[in-house]
Amino acid sequence: MNARQQFDELGTLMFSEKELPLTREEWQQIENLLDEVEYEHIVGGDAGEGHSVKVCRFYNDVDRPTALHQRSEEISNIVMSNKMKLFYKRIMGTDQLCLRRCQANLLHKDDYIGMHVDQDSNPDYFATVVFHFDSAYRGGEFITRDHQLGDHRYKPEKRTVLINDCSIPHEVSSVELGERKTLACFISKKFTDSTHHRKKFQVLK
Repeated sequence: MNARQQFDELGTLMFSEKELPLTREEWQQIENLLDEVEYEHIVGGDAGEGHSVKVCRFYNDVDRPTALHQRSEEISNIVMSNKMKLFYKRIMGTDQLCLRRCQANLLHKDDYIGMHVDQDSNPDYFATVVFHFDSAYRGGEFITRDHQLGDHRYKPEKRTVLINDCSIPHEVSSVELGERKTLACFISKKFTDSTHHRKKFQVLK
């Protein structure tokens, strides 16, 4: 069974650093960038879920995909490079893919992301590609809950990528100890304006 068939059947796949076309330098470039940017504390998501997470947004698509940060292009040049698009093609069936939304998520003790479906934010989302940058934390599991496939729990290692079908309900359990830092990229096969206007986030200053 190839990766596309596995994704169609399972809805969630994990890939280790050695399975990805990224160099160690590119991993480090993203990690350095995520360490340097500023984060906002977000409570309550645009899909109606409850959560507590610190976020730095690089791209958003309330109307259409828009760069929000002076360093957005640095991120896009890596995660949407030609070699990464060829990697995504193995899973998604095409390299004609649009980065509609992209954000860094930072969770510390008692932070979590509540149960939600990414397509409730925008039905144009096809898959979420999540780059992980920490291993030394407790809790913070990625949990999918599907009425056909059942519940599955994932604890990605550092420099692991998790790809999730945007129609599958999921959450991140509360972090008990340490820091959990990820980069979430919402990938679509559509390049047009959004068909659903996303709600605004509530930001705690």
